[in-house]
Amino acid sequence: MIRRLQTTSALAVVLILVGACASSSTTPTPAPTATAAASAAASASAAASASAAPSASPAAAIPPVPTGYAELDRALGSDKPFAGKKVSIHTQWVGGEGTNFAASLADFSAATGITIQIDAIASSPETVLKTRIEGGAPPDLAFLAQPTPILAYAAEGKVVDVASFLDGKKLSDEHANTIGLVTQNGKIWGIPYKADVKSVIWYPIKAFAAKGYTVPTTWDQLIALSDKIVADGSNPWCVSAGGPGDATGWQITDWVEEVVLKTKGLDYYNKWINHQVTFEDPGIKDAFDKYVGKIFYTPNYVYGTNVAIVNTDQKTTMDPMFNPGNGDMSAPKCWMQKVPTWYGPDFFPDQRASGQPSAYVVGTDVGLMPFPTIDPSQNYAEGSADTLMVPVPAGGKPVRDEVKAVAEFLATPYGIQNWIRAGSAISTNNTTPADWYAGSYKLKVAADVVANAKGIGFDASDLMPGAVGAGTFWTQSVTWANSNGTNTDAVLKAIDDSWPK
Repeated sequence: MIRRLQTTSALAVVLILVGACASSSTTPTPAPTATAAASAAASASAAASASAAPSASPAAAIPPVPTGYAELDRALGSDKPFAGKKVSIHTQWVGGEGTNFAASLADFSAATGITIQIDAIASSPETVLKTRIEGGAPPDLAFLAQPTPILAYAAEGKVVDVASFLDGKKLSDEHANTIGLVTQNGKIWGIPYKADVKSVIWYPIKAFAAKGYTVPTTWDQLIALSDKIVADGSNPWCVSAGGPGDATGWQITDWVEEVVLKTKGLDYYNKWINHQVTFEDPGIKDAFDKYVGKIFYTPNYVYGTNVAIVNTDQKTTMDPMFNPGNGDMSAPKCWMQKVPTWYGPDFFPDQRASGQPSAYVVGTDVGLMPFPTIDPSQNYAEGSADTLMVPVPAGGKPVRDEVKAVAEFLATPYGIQNWIRAGSAISTNNTTPADWYAGSYKLKVAADVVANAKGIGFDASDLMPGAVGAGTFWTQSVTWANSNGTNTDAVLKAIDDSWPK
């Protein structure tokens, strides 16, 4: 049984997996629904089944035994030794993402009898997790979008080395391109789970066509298109800082990171992550002022002006594109949003409100364009990944066997299969069958972005020290947005001054 509790409080692997799917012709099957989370699985599967109606129900998303993981094999045994046990998982996934994650666990829960309680935290999930851990009441498992805090928890002895209970070599081999982000001193502090491509922009396909707008491939074309949309009486950009909550600012940092990769290249970018290049370096200042500031502060570019950037909930940022007043996307109030591939359809307004599949079809009504090139010699792309960690249980007790079994399941491709079937996820596991991705427009775009890139840069703020990457880089970016970009020098100095000595 799945219980969802929602509160208010190195991606080279993508190239391997998504690139392979782009050439496959197999049609994906919808997610199964025969568990206590049946409605979640059905919702997640509907989008995948809309264009292809298979004649038979798909196989349950459960790995064949033996799996190579001891407790997972026990859990899947005919005697169901963990039936009736409960495992809690702290996540940042709500709305459509939450539905898809629940669907990913539904078949496993039904097969093993393990009750899985999903604590979905809509606002400040990192802060809520920190409070739970420091308060002596950690969840059994937790997902984080940044590897740096996982390593910080490890340094404090608050997270378990997963190689202490599962086959570390198998895990490392199957997540070869992401495992290094959470490996330190021979210990593995997390299980990579889901990858995302960030170098994309969402836009209304039919409205573009009706206006005669063409998808830009260069920065100059992007600015010309933005000017044209303004001249036509609308706002080209939907922008949010990524709030509400303590994570407010991350979407601004994504913009900066994108520009740094596309103007200065990967070597410079990696030196910036390690502070060999400072925030006050001219290349970083240009990213803020010359490029991101051009989008954020040019009059009429951003729907709601710069004030809306920080005040807009990331879940509703793109709502004006759908223009709820007419509902057919024929007259968007904003036309483009830079946000990773995971955004839609999970956060489209109708799906967010109802929990049912959106009426707007990705690839037909709403499209994805690659973020345009700025310097053709620096055509890099940005990616990120979510990772599962196992907090040290309250009182320092051993990790329970049923918790190990769930963690091991999420280490396999089957732990994300139903999310992939919904067309909304990319697994970090390099044994994931390529044909699982076939037929997905969104993942085809991701494939093209990665295949055409000179290289991939992992989200910089996720790799910087936590006090900076999830601290001053976010908070000072918010200050910058609220000040209409007039305080860049002070903002960059404040971030540099906060770097741990």
